[in-house]
Amino acid sequence: MLSRLMKQKKSGFTLIELLVVIAIIAILIGLLLPAVQKVREAAARTTCVNQLKNISLAVGNFEGTFTKFPGMSTSTTATPADQYNSGFYTQLLPYIEQESLQKLMITNTNTFIAVSAVAGSLPYSNSAIKILVCPSDTSVSNGTLSGGANSGKGATSYVPNTQVFGNSNASNTVVATNGGAIRSTYNMGSLSNRDGTSNTITFFEQYACAAASCASGGNAWASYINMTGINGGVALNSLTQVGYPFYLSTNGQIGTPATAAGTTTPTVSITPIGGVAATRPAWTLGDIYVHPFPAMTATQVPARAGVNSPNNIINPLHSGATPVAMGDGGVKSVSSGISAQTWAYLIRPDDGQVLGSDF
Repeated sequence: MLSRLMKQKKSGFTLIELLVVIAIIAILIGLLLPAVQKVREAAARTTCVNQLKNISLAVGNFEGTFTKFPGMSTSTTATPADQYNSGFYTQLLPYIEQESLQKLMITNTNTFIAVSAVAGSLPYSNSAIKILVCPSDTSVSNGTLSGGANSGKGATSYVPNTQVFGNSNASNTVVATNGGAIRSTYNMGSLSNRDGTSNTITFFEQYACAAASCASGGNAWASYINMTGINGGVALNSLTQVGYPFYLSTNGQIGTPATAAGTTTPTVSITPIGGVAATRPAWTLGDIYVHPFPAMTATQVPARAGVNSPNNIINPLHSGATPVAMGDGGVKSVSSGISAQTWAYLIRPDDGQVLGSDF
């Protein structure tokens, strides 16, 4: 009789026991999720640092070949003439393992410059290049831009310092003889003789397709800007420029502080899209040196008047800091504690100022 009752007894969880187990699992997931996110962010940051180093190495190899830095754009009508019309990254393609892509683009120049491909040819600018996209850039989908005039074009999260790679047209006086090309007068030696390669930023991180920028094109790596227009005729003040600081829309001139030392630090009112107005410090002429903090999401980055690109601020893609590439090929981290003055000194290659202790 007893053995029969024991056989009839059923084993299993009660409802209360099942709920307790589910609650424990939920608590464990809640505890582990932040740790997993931190690991992912650390991995993304490490990837970005390595990619910035490789891009810096590409610039070094380019400079070793041509004894000059690549410019923001080239022109076949310049004096002396360049090999082809192109932007900054097109020149670097052979040095980031994309030489075959560059050869195709040189042969079919209009197919990568134009927003829409020439009939019967391939739009080589649609190529996604992994090394040019930060893993933390939530504005990019599969390495390409997903909105605006350049939708589908290969994207980049890394923008060059125009005051290093595009200083030749600072006064906007050489358009006729330079074919509109924006070149650099620097190489490793001359940059070292100015502020020093370890004291000058060469590349920044930036959302490739921030909400306010994608309507005008976003950061397509194949786009290029020159003093006479882009893609064969668009007015200068309507361009989207893959570079920072931005050329002023009035005459294409790169704004620079008249005097860096002893001046006050103005502020720029920044109202994130769908957010609360905030103030970021800026440094002198045209507010072109805008402090990179506080960070905003890709959908919050606002447009600002007075320059030709809506995505005209450097915004951290990582929590608490943003990596920047230096002229010597190293990558350093800029934290939220950096002053607008030190930030400006890091960007300018010829200010002759000593960096503050906040960097």
